Amino acid sequence: MTDTTRKPRGRRPGRADTRATIRRAALTLFSNVGYDKVSLRAIAREADVDPALIHHYFTSKSDLFAQTVLDLPLDPEQVVTHVLDGPREQIGARAVASFLAVYDSPEGGRDRFTAMLRSAVAADIVHRPLSEFMSKEVFGPIAEQLGHRDHRLRGQLAVSLVLGMALSRYILKLPALEAAPDAELVGSMGRAMQEILVEPW
Repeated sequence: MTDTTRKPRGRRPGRADTRATIRRAALTLFSNVGYDKVSLRAIAREADVDPALIHHYFTSKSDLFAQTVLDLPLDPEQVVTHVLDGPREQIGARAVASFLAVYDSPEGGRDRFTAMLRSAVAADIVHRPLSEFMSKEVFGPIAEQLGHRDHRLRGQLAVSLVLGMALSRYILKLPALEAAPDAELVGSMGRAMQEILVEPW
């Protein structure tokens, strides 16, 4: 989405609904355009607010997405740091465990992720903001910080692994996958994730 210059209007003090207006505008654009092609300036135009107001309420586009679409206190930078902070041979397992922790969070992550998964596999949905967000803000940066030049491909493969598992476990409800404890999934999927994110090809 192309940004155009807009005359600054300044902040709107006292507008209790400004944050909600920004969230509604962001949700509309993320749903209709996808994650990658939406800019904070475009969201400001949609919400009819000064772009500085977005930074007043949200630290970044990823923060706005997490609080608007996922509606979870999810900081992708913290997730990336956590996954990379520890033995290299356990990065894959930590990545899978981190995904499961967010998915099963007390704030209702499972319901929101599942709803987005159902939308993502609908035949008439072209843009998939959840998978774009996870690839660009979580798994891609992990692979990039590990020094892989093909980090975008590795990030998307990692997303396909965890979202494929979530789709099979929570929507298709494959019996063995439903019954498997998280620790077993972390062990088995962690090995596959290790190959995707860490090992040289």
